[in-house]
Amino acid sequence: MSSNEKELVGNFELTKQGVITRREVLMMGAVAATSIASVNAAVAATSAAASSSVAAAPAAAGKDPYTAKDFSALVSKNMEGLSPSQIEQHLKLYKGYVTKSNEIYNQLKTADLTNPNATYSPLRELLVEQSFAVNGMVYHEFYFGNLGGTGGDPSGDVKAALEERYGSTGKFMDFLKASGKCMRGWVVVGYNTRGNHIDTFGLDMHNMWSPQNVVPLLVLDVYEHAYMVDYGIDRAKYLDAFAKNLDWQVVAKRLAATKKLVSGADTTV
Repeated sequence: MSSNEKELVGNFELTKQGVITRREVLMMGAVAATSIASVNAAVAATSAAASSSVAAAPAAAGKDPYTAKDFSALVSKNMEGLSPSQIEQHLKLYKGYVTKSNEIYNQLKTADLTNPNATYSPLRELLVEQSFAVNGMVYHEFYFGNLGGTGGDPSGDVKAALEERYGSTGKFMDFLKASGKCMRGWVVVGYNTRGNHIDTFGLDMHNMWSPQNVVPLLVLDVYEHAYMVDYGIDRAKYLDAFAKNLDWQVVAKRLAATKKLVSGADTTV
């Protein structure tokens, strides 16, 4: 875990004329969502490759709204280049985000509203750190969900969409790895529902530069905690290992799910 994460988590005891392009064929009807928060549940419902169920309805009174998904199958999968110990430690950190997300959710019910202040106030801190904890939980679920595959090249709609955006799947993988080397937290490859195309975003922290109107298709964790057990500070070897274990079938399910979403261009819906 990076020093930024330790500090922020620790502080809380808490996508021609007469011709339809491939993209138009692939994305026809792929209309958008208004924000990443509003689409995560819809995407996760169709793409949870290695997860257990999570409460689909709002939390009942007195109940925690978040339940950790079960990614324990990744530990025994013997993934090439990602040891069981590395995955176990990473899952512990993920579960910590679930715990803190529940804590903050419950503390907001009785937050002190008497002296709100933009420099410091308990309410401000709860609101800011809720975005850190919840995004930390959700992005990890996308990450673990697209692990456990056999890597290689994608096929079908995913292959065509990546070729449309990046020229070839090989060029995309080069782009993904280069992006992984220059970001401090996350690389999010998603379907941009506002522009109707595949796009890539970089995040230095869970709640910093998180894209809106983007459905995550492929999420890569590049925080040190994702690879230091196996590789120390050699991030390049980790990125190679991630590529070998990428589950393209999950990415394909997430892309297919975008076709069920409401248009992000129309914010009245």
